Amino acid sequence: MIHLEKAQYVFPSGGEVGPLDLHVGAGELVVLAGPTGSGKSTVARMVVGLAQRHGHGRVRGEVHVGGRDPGGLSGAERVALIGFVGQEVDDCVLAGSCAGEVAFALESAGLSPSDVAPALARVGLGGFEERDPLGISGGERQRLVIAAALAARPRVLVLDEPLSQLDPAGAREIVSLLREIADEGVAVLLVEHRLNLLDLADRVVRLGPVAEMFHVERVPAPAPGATMLRADQVRFTHPGGGARGVHDLSIEVKDGERVAIVGGNGAGKSTMLGLLSGRLAPSSGRVERSCSVVEVPQNADLVLFSATAVEEIRYGPEEWGRVVESSALLAAFGLDGLGHRAPQALSRGQRLRLAVAASVADDPGVLLLDEAGSGQDPANLGRLFAAIARTAKATVFSSHDPALVSAWATRVVWLDQGRIVEDCPVEQSTWGGAARAARAPAIAAAAASDRGLDARLRLGLVGMLGVVVILLEGAVPLGVLAASLLGVAFVHPRVQPWRRGLLFGALLVAWSTAFSQALFWSDWPRTSLLQVGPVHLWREGALHGLAQSTRFISLAAAGLLLAASTPTDRVVTALRSPIGPVRLPYPLVIMIAAMVRFVPLVAGEWGLVRAARRSRGRPIWRRPPQRWLLLEVALLRPVMARCIRRARMLAESLDTRGFDAAAQRAEVVPLAWRARDSAVLTVAVVVLALVTAMRGIYGLYTADVWYHSGLRPIYGFVRAWL
Repeated sequence: MIHLEKAQYVFPSGGEVGPLDLHVGAGELVVLAGPTGSGKSTVARMVVGLAQRHGHGRVRGEVHVGGRDPGGLSGAERVALIGFVGQEVDDCVLAGSCAGEVAFALESAGLSPSDVAPALARVGLGGFEERDPLGISGGERQRLVIAAALAARPRVLVLDEPLSQLDPAGAREIVSLLREIADEGVAVLLVEHRLNLLDLADRVVRLGPVAEMFHVERVPAPAPGATMLRADQVRFTHPGGGARGVHDLSIEVKDGERVAIVGGNGAGKSTMLGLLSGRLAPSSGRVERSCSVVEVPQNADLVLFSATAVEEIRYGPEEWGRVVESSALLAAFGLDGLGHRAPQALSRGQRLRLAVAASVADDPGVLLLDEAGSGQDPANLGRLFAAIARTAKATVFSSHDPALVSAWATRVVWLDQGRIVEDCPVEQSTWGGAARAARAPAIAAAAASDRGLDARLRLGLVGMLGVVVILLEGAVPLGVLAASLLGVAFVHPRVQPWRRGLLFGALLVAWSTAFSQALFWSDWPRTSLLQVGPVHLWREGALHGLAQSTRFISLAAAGLLLAASTPTDRVVTALRSPIGPVRLPYPLVIMIAAMVRFVPLVAGEWGLVRAARRSRGRPIWRRPPQRWLLLEVALLRPVMARCIRRARMLAESLDTRGFDAAAQRAEVVPLAWRARDSAVLTVAVVVLALVTAMRGIYGLYTADVWYHSGLRPIYGFVRAWL
């Protein structure tokens, strides 16, 4: 099924992968292994046709899948022939619900929506249909992307490190599933570092030397010293996440300890690290820190904000007046010779090692690492943790790898469903054996439901609101409308993490617009509001500025509510619904839906970048204004890099799921218009009609076109309130 003969990929920079020969027949499960940077992902991209259709490199030699050139397949042909799971699963998610994610490929292939639930259940996500993919754990998201790749029943399946975020039981379950799929006649090509999990594979194809297991020279840990970090009865529940979070978390971390946080996918490991670092605020309980604490999150890209790797290493020490040997530290983490490179231009594994090295350079009292082994081959993983052992004081790290935990940790904290079930020295822990032997438990989720207003009505309400804010002119009614919408947005669970920033932004917009208009207002008549020396502020200008700013705030709050409350797949279906004889072009629909989907996500990532800067440097008030401004601009680097990388990955994900702008697509996730939607629409249309009519009547009166004495109450009402 997969046939590569002298296949080679030449990068625009002149580097190349190959030439190589690779053949995978129907019913085979073949593993492609090799050290980081050996070209495994590039080979996978050639097999699925991405290298041929995206980027500026050149593919040479013969690449055939199912007897066809994968670069020349139509969308429907691609999704029916090849399923693909990319390396960056967070950037491969298209939809706003798990059902919509699986349904996208089904729509492309014209298959029945009844296949959604079985595809999710097959990867252990039964009942997740209505869950938001961005609200589940990284391992659960990995399972979801696998389900989406399998949904259209392709004849070839290519997976690029699909086990990287799965716990041992979950990884073995997925490998068993891949073996089962191969036995059904599918050709499966699996790119993976963790060869110890792949005993069910038919053969392993190696690109370069491969270490079978993680190995690190164990550095003896000193006797535990003073308490550096303490959590006491901490609880945290994710907004909109039901009971998911951590409960009654109590832990002490002492100087010299290396604490491994273990547990299944969704157990609460990342949440626990976020609470310990201060990135997340506990719902109850308290966290006490007697030293500096630096966290490297799962997405390490968001803590890299300097221009070069050397500057990234030096940032923290220079903030506190210290000197660090940047070249030695880069070499210790396997990054020698890369000091001049931009951090965001490095490979995924290199970016993660640089993030850890930069955090170590800050000399933190406690270093927190969330899945620091992700994307690392065994050799680089050993180098990474050996370097940490030589430099860090106390380390808390999450991991799914029993070999890493047993070789390097001094203590194990086992989480299950947000609670600590074991906290003991590594020699006494039972997690390693249980993790290898256990079968991943069935993951419970709320039953699928379709609550709330129809997505078409929500879009219509936002459009009607836009008309209303244009018709209104008074600062008071516009202010009341903006405050009401902001109030509704603030109580929405998905908006709550950003309430402070949104309130500050709204006040800044209102104040700056009102002040500038009051300062430069020149129309007569005008009334003095305030005069300080030569500076004169005019009342009419301030009211006009408030009206303009509250228009913007109202529309922004409405758009935020739409993005926070409406799954993206429902937005797509709503936008594709015909309005009379008009139907929006499908590429435009996808672009609008992506904006609705990712604007809140980018806002959250911006918060992570700022938190990383705070943990590694001085407070804002301890630096000159010009230095602060330059740093704020520099913080845009990782956010912009993530946006560009996400756009590329999203385009490739659309490609591999069978996106075709010209093809007809079935609607697997239909909308349901109910009586309450009709009632809300009726009320909204009546309100809009009344406001439009009164403004129109008043406009005719002020233009001296038409006057009627019986309409004087309307004139007065509009003048006073609208």
